[in-house]
Amino acid sequence: MRAWKRGGAAVAFVAVTAWMACGQQQPREAQGLERAAAATVTLGDGHCAGVVVGAGRHVLTAAHCVAPTAGHELANFEDGRRLEGRYVFVDRGRDMALMELEAKAPVAPLEVAGALPAPGELLVFTGRFDRPGEPQQVMLERLGRCPSLPDVPAALFTSMHGIPGDSGAPLVDARMRVVGLVHGGARCSIAAPTADVAPEVQRLSREGPESLARSTPPARP
Repeated sequence: MRAWKRGGAAVAFVAVTAWMACGQQQPREAQGLERAAAATVTLGDGHCAGVVVGAGRHVLTAAHCVAPTAGHELANFEDGRRLEGRYVFVDRGRDMALMELEAKAPVAPLEVAGALPAPGELLVFTGRFDRPGEPQQVMLERLGRCPSLPDVPAALFTSMHGIPGDSGAPLVDARMRVVGLVHGGARCSIAAPTADVAPEVQRLSREGPESLARSTPPARP
């Protein structure tokens, strides 16, 4: 059983359910948190993270994790399995990249929320499976401009305490929907919002998988 971290105190993982959704069954909410943790993957040699989204054939990650010449990458799962993927969408101005996997992921995908979370909303950062630690209850403190996200008018400024390598990992809301990806800043507490890429995730999920042999489309500047 994983533990929950809030202000340095750890409590049983299932106790988070009382915060996430009053009146709902605790086992169901605990399963949702476990699902969010399982959907978080590491990339390549572990330099960054990402999250399985859509119909399970795509991984959403931070564009700054993608080398300019990178076309393919490996997604590493909690159970040790690995799948090769091909980048099909890279937007460096919003720090968003989407990778298509060679096969369906062995975990349940997460939905990408179509709207921004509101300041004051409580979010969850489950962390990486290859690092010790507890999931974090994260407060969205404000929305605002971030110099390293030139095309994002409303970056997520949070109370998260992250470390290098957390880039690309998801922040999820009470419904276990992805609302942001770890971007950077002090304590890695700034997240790039994912609402604008939700339609792209939906579109690619509706389309059939493409061959990994196809060339990668040019990245957006």
